[in-house]
Amino acid sequence: MKALFVTLLIFATAFLIYDRFITPAGKRVVFENPPLELPEESKTSRVYTTPAPSPPTASPAPVPITSGDGFIPPKIEPLESLTKNWTVFPPTAFPRQVKLSKPVQLRMAGGSSTLPAGSTAFALGAQANVLIIAPTQTSQARGQTFVHDTDMPTQVRESYERWKKGRIEMAQAAWKKQQATASASPSATVSMPHAVEPTGAPKRNADGSYELLLASMKSGQVTDIKLNKILRWGTPQASTIDSKPTWAVSVFYETMAFCGPIDAEAQAHVREGKIVRWIYPGSGEPVP
Repeated sequence: MKALFVTLLIFATAFLIYDRFITPAGKRVVFENPPLELPEESKTSRVYTTPAPSPPTASPAPVPITSGDGFIPPKIEPLESLTKNWTVFPPTAFPRQVKLSKPVQLRMAGGSSTLPAGSTAFALGAQANVLIIAPTQTSQARGQTFVHDTDMPTQVRESYERWKKGRIEMAQAAWKKQQATASASPSATVSMPHAVEPTGAPKRNADGSYELLLASMKSGQVTDIKLNKILRWGTPQASTIDSKPTWAVSVFYETMAFCGPIDAEAQAHVREGKIVRWIYPGSGEPVP
């Protein structure tokens, strides 16, 4: 029995030695093939990340385009600046019909309903970048939606482009008229010494207007101010402009803006019985 065990042990040892060192890889019975060496890249687990978007390239400040005749278009604020990134709109922008890109839930005394996406409604006003929505102008139902969930930005942008084009054309027409007047008579300007007080301030008419300022408007020195759109006249203020004694007189009037009529203020600078310039007091830019 012992001899049989020893014989079996010898055969088993010989088989294992043969299987380990002589049998070709892939045909061994007991000893597994050694694992394949993985490439260095495969040993490390990959982590896929979405590349961070490149920072937006800052657009260069627009350079005023000078026409062949020397006219420089007036500086006009971008729409995003005028609306403070779509959070401020003049009251005259409402009510307006808008198209909804998302559903709007309406609430009313008797319950609620929903206006589906794609339907039209009326924006009655805005609170920051949120519009107050109603199905009709007379309806008592109210809902809210973001400005950009409607086509209002598209409407306003189209209106802004028309307004901007109109302002440039108006300023160019006024500039050409001034050039023609200057060419005909370099000293030609609205000068009315009899229309000013001994102090140099313009004389005020019974209705609050000023003959000197009216003559300036009628002569085309300014075109943005329409006589039938004047709301009220300011009081002359003594000041020093260009290092010279000057009287500044404001005129408050209605004019067209990027999304409807707005109230505006222009200021005439009066010196030595004539108007030397018209400006917007807020920005100092010339009034076209």
